[in-house]
Amino acid sequence: MGSGAPGAMGGGRMGRGMMGGQWNMPRYLDALRTRLAITPEQEGLWKEYADTVSGVGEQMQGLHQTMFEAMGTATWEERQQMMNQMFQARQQAARTVHEAAVTLVAGLTPEQKTQAETMLPGLAYRPGMMR
Repeated sequence: MGSGAPGAMGGGRMGRGMMGGQWNMPRYLDALRTRLAITPEQEGLWKEYADTVSGVGEQMQGLHQTMFEAMGTATWEERQQMMNQMFQARQQAARTVHEAAVTLVAGLTPEQKTQAETMLPGLAYRPGMMR
């Protein structure tokens, strides 16, 4: 499996967060939580992080759906504006998830931090980073 970040599931193979080809955010986050061995003391930090990632994911899905529905009848200028809005929304989403990840990592053990830096959305992929 790849780094564990959405869209990085290892060359199209079905990863732990995938169910029948559909992305399953709760299952994906649960797998990350297990791999990081989040302790009861860290549960509050994990919940804040997971809630942020889930909320941003839902927001982006909604935006994608809205754009998809509007593209068929949109003018060239409207499409360009929608694409610019999507780009800005993605940048903001990446910043939000990154900030949540940094907050979570501050409460992890050194071993957990090492793992988190390579697999957590918000850390494994940074805005503008290509893999």
